[in-house]
Amino acid sequence: MARSPAKPSAQAAAKPVPKPAAAKRPAKTPRQPRVTMHPLVWRYAVCRIRHSRNHLEPGGSLLELTLVTPEGAPLPITRTGYCCHFMTEKDLIAAGGPAAFFTAWLDRESATKAWARTEFLWRQGDLFASEAIGE
Repeated sequence: MARSPAKPSAQAAAKPVPKPAAAKRPAKTPRQPRVTMHPLVWRYAVCRIRHSRNHLEPGGSLLELTLVTPEGAPLPITRTGYCCHFMTEKDLIAAGGPAAFFTAWLDRESATKAWARTEFLWRQGDLFASEAIGE
């Protein structure tokens, strides 16, 4: 007696068909900035540079220059002792890094007569200022 081919059972027909593997998404660039600190000594001023990579957007850099000592010393790019600058990471690398970028900027701005006068007056001091007479 010849057997007829078996019909698939209801359970076998109900098996889910595997779906094709979905394409993987590319890894996202981290949104949190990576922060590094750099020392800078320019003439008489000791400064600290804070470099935040990927700040606000991938490839963006935030540079912050803070005067450490001497307190109240003038810098040609800031009157308060703090300077903040945004730029692309590519431009920063082309400038030689955070310290080289700020050094070049300070040197460029200090080449004026106005800066020479400001620096001279700061170094000379004022005998009649209230700090000088102990008040």
